[in-house]
Amino acid sequence: MSDDLRRDLSGRTILMLPRYGELGPSSRLRMGQFAPRLEGAGATVRSSPFFDDDYLRALFGSGSKSKLSSLRAYARRTAALARERADLVWIERELFPFLPGGFERALRARRIPYVVDWDDAVFHRYDRHPCSAVRRVLGRKFDASLRGSAAATPGNSYLARYMAEHGARRVVTVPTVVDPRRYDPRPRARGASLRLGWIGTPANARYLSVVADAIRLLGDEAPVTLVTIGAPRLDGFPVEQEAHDWSEDSEARLLSTVDVGVMPLPDRSFERGKCGYKLIQYMASGRAVIASPVGVNAEIVDGEVGLLATTPAEWAEAIRMLAADPARTEAMGQAGRRRVEERYSIDVAGAALVDLFASVASEARR
Repeated sequence: MSDDLRRDLSGRTILMLPRYGELGPSSRLRMGQFAPRLEGAGATVRSSPFFDDDYLRALFGSGSKSKLSSLRAYARRTAALARERADLVWIERELFPFLPGGFERALRARRIPYVVDWDDAVFHRYDRHPCSAVRRVLGRKFDASLRGSAAATPGNSYLARYMAEHGARRVVTVPTVVDPRRYDPRPRARGASLRLGWIGTPANARYLSVVADAIRLLGDEAPVTLVTIGAPRLDGFPVEQEAHDWSEDSEARLLSTVDVGVMPLPDRSFERGKCGYKLIQYMASGRAVIASPVGVNAEIVDGEVGLLATTPAEWAEAIRMLAADPARTEAMGQAGRRRVEERYSIDVAGAALVDLFASVASEARR
């Protein structure tokens, strides 16, 4: 990051409009963790989440979506747009879910540049919605916001292509990254079974079904323990399980107790937009990975850091290979850690964002 760009953020105010507060993984990782970097470059950073923490606690706890909390969220976002003053606005996904696009015109009318950030194929929530009325009204809702944006920051190439094709003038891919200093990459002493680790939300634990099928194929050939972080014990899983609640303070420590991290995904349009954050966490912990070759997973994982698998038989073979070769598994983990430090660290992504925002703010001032 050049001194000129660093000076360009001095005195600038950046308003972040995330979907959630710090309890929301996507919002915390795509925006919240960068606030200190932007402030270190001289900016004043404010954040106004759409949903509050109570909404997210209910969603994660019981899966319920409070209509009253949703109405308050729309009112809160409207008030934030009316009262906040900023030199640049950074929007996670969209200003208003399930409303037509174009509200960003209010920012343009006030000559406030905005940047749109995606870490999911959010457009498929509308253009492939089961309700034909939603598809008809909202199927192209993002075209207006992308055309009016000063820049777009997608998390992977699948999202980047959509943004460019639908009007974004400037697209800078920013992976979902970690601070490697939080993770312990030291080798773990091997036990009697291979400890497969998975981190995520209860809703996404359904993706582990292909891993369960693979373990059934293995039988007693390769003893396995499944370690989940953020999901309860899974019914019908044919091996010993450890289920841990997720917390930001404990996730890195728990990941250091596994041997291999897994990220299974079905090859569907929405999943192709995911950003592979689980894989980056495993690799930061110095762990080999097994992943489905879906979307960005196939870009993150190669034979140096892990294995790709699609069918239960391929997953079973990948587990068998790593269980039988601890030295190879450890070498993959070490290579993954190096790759995170080089490509997927907050230092690399933070510098890119500072450069981008400084450039956007400078162009707006001119």
